[in-house]
Amino acid sequence: MQSRQHWHILIGAVLVAGIIWIALTRVQPETTPTVAAADPTAASASTPAPQVGRPAPPFNLETSDGAPVNLVDLRGRVVMVNIWATWCPPCRAEMPMIEAAFREYRDEGFVVLAVNLREDATTVAAYMQQSDLTFPALLDHDGAVGAAYRANVVPSSFFIDRQGIVRAVYRGPLPRSVIAGTVEQLLAEAP
Repeated sequence: MQSRQHWHILIGAVLVAGIIWIALTRVQPETTPTVAAADPTAASASTPAPQVGRPAPPFNLETSDGAPVNLVDLRGRVVMVNIWATWCPPCRAEMPMIEAAFREYRDEGFVVLAVNLREDATTVAAYMQQSDLTFPALLDHDGAVGAAYRANVVPSSFFIDRQGIVRAVYRGPLPRSVIAGTVEQLLAEAP
C-alpha cells in the first residue's frame, strides 16, 4: 500500500515538474522586449521580431576581443545569428555542429555570428578558445539584441540571406544536417 502511495506522489511530482518546465521554456511570440534607449546601436523596442521573409533587425556588437561587427556590413553573405550562453547545455552541445558548418562553408560566403547573452568577455573568450571555435562571438552585454530577436529560448538561430532577409528561425539546438541544409540552400541562391 505504501509503495503505491509513493508511486502516486512520484507521478504527481513529475507532472508538476513537466508543467513548470513547459511554462518556463515556451516561446511567447508577441512579447515586446525592453531595450535600453540610451544605446543608439541597440535595436529599439519598436523593431519587429525577426520573421521569415522580412529584413533581419540590425545590430552592432563587439567581439570578445573588442572588434566591432555590424550585421548590415555582412550583406552579400549568408549569415547565421545564433543567440546562446556558455551556461546553456543545449548551446554547448550545438556549437561543434555550427563550427563544422562554418569551416565547411565559410569560403563560399557563410558567416556565423554567435551572439552571447549577458556574459563577460573573459568567460566567452575562454569558452571559445577551450572549444576550438573559430567564428566570432559577439557580446550582447545588456541583452538588447536577444530581446530584439525575441530569444526567449537559447539557443535560438536565425538564418539570413544575402539580401539581409530572415529565411529561417529555429528555437532550440540544431543538428548538423539542419544547419548544413539551410546554409546550402541559401548559398545556392543567386546573389
